[in-house]
Amino acid sequence: MQGAFLRDRLGRRFVSMGFTFDRGSFNATGPDGQVRTFTLGPARPGSNEYTLDRVRYRDYVVDTRTAPDAARAWFAASRPTRNIGTDYPGPAPGPVHDVALARSHDIVIHLHRVRAAELLADTTAASEQGVRRELGSSD
Repeated sequence: MQGAFLRDRLGRRFVSMGFTFDRGSFNATGPDGQVRTFTLGPARPGSNEYTLDRVRYRDYVVDTRTAPDAARAWFAASRPTRNIGTDYPGPAPGPVHDVALARSHDIVIHLHRVRAAELLADTTAASEQGVRRELGSSD
């Protein structure tokens, strides 16, 4: 949605970048509202991620606007695609929608395997203490 708003505002200056992966872990907010690490196995046959992972390169970037004709035609067709955002309802495979990658993204980044970032401990209390120290307050 935000990409559509940016495209309307910026026109051709806006470049949408999409991200796919075959397998791995990522952080997202679960159904209970807590951020946690989710892990997915290999992409399912017939999905965009499955085919993208069969390319001879493990990690790569494709400009769907300038790719060869055969690749552009492939990117223009809708196929099942994982839908992972800041929220992830789990369990695997999570939400899957038919997506034509070229209609959604100008550039697609595909990675074979991803790994979730290490989450920092809750820093709210530490940050508040630091601000109080800077202001000279002791409570």
